[in-house]
Amino acid sequence: MERRDMDLNTIMMPVLDAVIAMMGVYLIFAGWKMKKTNEISVLLIAEEERKKCKNKERFIQDIYWKEMTFGVVMTIVAVLGFINEFVTKLGKFNYIELAVFLLVFIWFQHELVAARGKYLSNFR
Repeated sequence: MERRDMDLNTIMMPVLDAVIAMMGVYLIFAGWKMKKTNEISVLLIAEEERKKCKNKERFIQDIYWKEMTFGVVMTIVAVLGFINEFVTKLGKFNYIELAVFLLVFIWFQHELVAARGKYLSNFR
């Protein structure tokens, strides 16, 4: 029974790392595209809310690089996960990696809520 659980973990962690990597790359691309096209990403704001945006250009200027930063951190976390699974065990460094990821996640969510409150009418 324990052997089967170990196999499931061995399979699931790389799958989870792959999903995290894809999401990180998507966030980087979405932030870059938002800056380039001057259109707010649907990942950040629903269609109905985008229509309420007071200053779309300023919202994009405030948030695009933060979205890209979060995407870079997610991608790095995924790469470190692959390294931990297939190359060498990272040991206690995994805790530092998790702490950095959580701090950047909380920072990004805080910044996104602040930007939505600042540039979207009737938010909060």
